[in-house]
Amino acid sequence: MILESKKSVFIYNLSFLALVCAISMDLFVRGYPEKIFYLVSYVSFIYTAIYFYKHRSIQSLDKPALFFFVTLFLVGASRLSWSLIFKHTEFGDIRSNYFTGGKRFMIAAFLLFYFYQYRTLLKQNILKLSLIIMFLGFFMSLWHGDLTLSKEGMRDKWTSDAATTGAYLAVIYSMVLIIAIRACFKDGLISVLLLVAAFLTAMGMIVMTQTRSAIILAPLLYAVFFAYYYGCVSLKIKISLVLVIVLSASSVVYLAWDRISQISTEITEYSTNNDTSIGARFSMWSAGVHSIEPSLLGQSVDQRYKKAIDYIDQYQRGNPEAKRNVVYHLHNDLLETFSLQGICGFVSLMMFFISGFYFSLRKGALENYGTLFIMLPVFILGIADTVLIQSNTVLVIIIALALSFPLMKKKQH
Repeated sequence: MILESKKSVFIYNLSFLALVCAISMDLFVRGYPEKIFYLVSYVSFIYTAIYFYKHRSIQSLDKPALFFFVTLFLVGASRLSWSLIFKHTEFGDIRSNYFTGGKRFMIAAFLLFYFYQYRTLLKQNILKLSLIIMFLGFFMSLWHGDLTLSKEGMRDKWTSDAATTGAYLAVIYSMVLIIAIRACFKDGLISVLLLVAAFLTAMGMIVMTQTRSAIILAPLLYAVFFAYYYGCVSLKIKISLVLVIVLSASSVVYLAWDRISQISTEITEYSTNNDTSIGARFSMWSAGVHSIEPSLLGQSVDQRYKKAIDYIDQYQRGNPEAKRNVVYHLHNDLLETFSLQGICGFVSLMMFFISGFYFSLRKGALENYGTLFIMLPVFILGIADTVLIQSNTVLVIIIALALSFPLMKKKQH
């Protein structure tokens, strides 16, 4: 256990609160979450340097954790170097997102090291205050989304670039919230009631986006979380919560049925009509595989775009929906990374997922922290969409991971 001065304890708890505020306002405020993130990052640089100055050897460090942090740096380095090598492009927004996202991934290595290594300094009253702030942020996001929906009558996206991205951020945010709830109140009645409140709010936000993958995934994540962390509660409470999850999920499915029912239709009709959301994904995945440049550093967006468009025209009946979307990404994180950033980018991203899951699932891990429930949605949602392309999404994921570390037990088993 790290024994630190009152000043270090104060700074750590203030940094924790700062990141809580950043993620809590991210869906309805622009600019400030990023500023807070960078300010806390400066603190993490200083304390990481202090730690290595005091502890010259890395033998005492948690090796799986250290490897996880190194992979974050490698992902960032790959993205940043790619954006600098292929900076002359017509697709400036894509290059800009990878440039900013790359920097944030590299910063994350230090930020997460700081939050992990000094995690025992977190005070219980700060954790409770953080819960209040996060719930306020969640409710404000829901209210903001309702206002936007009422005025514009469109699928809500909050401050993100698309409704789907907004849904993914809501899912990740809600995971941070329930991890904090479990850490603060264990498996008591208050914890269960707050879990229900978080679930209902999350589903309310997701239904505003009409995002099918999030509608299906969120209830499953909550069910798995409850089954693992609330196994000791009474049978009556278990049945009650199962009913709440089932009824709420059913209501959301009913409200979004038009979108959900299209999945089967679009898959069935793919051979005759591929100009659909699902059809576009199939076409883009095929085009993405075809456009992969098997080199260390990859290729420019312009080169990939030309290959993908030519393939869609030649082999996918000129799928209009695919051609509209392939300009931006390929609807799959690994494929997107491999097709642009080559072998280095693909390997670094694979290492990030492998090390993250190993860190989260090793012996005693699930009892101590909830990083698995941050990694899972990022990976699963990234199978059918490109989650890690937008720099703000990267910001939220990094903050979510950092906030899950201080919620560990005092001692690793």
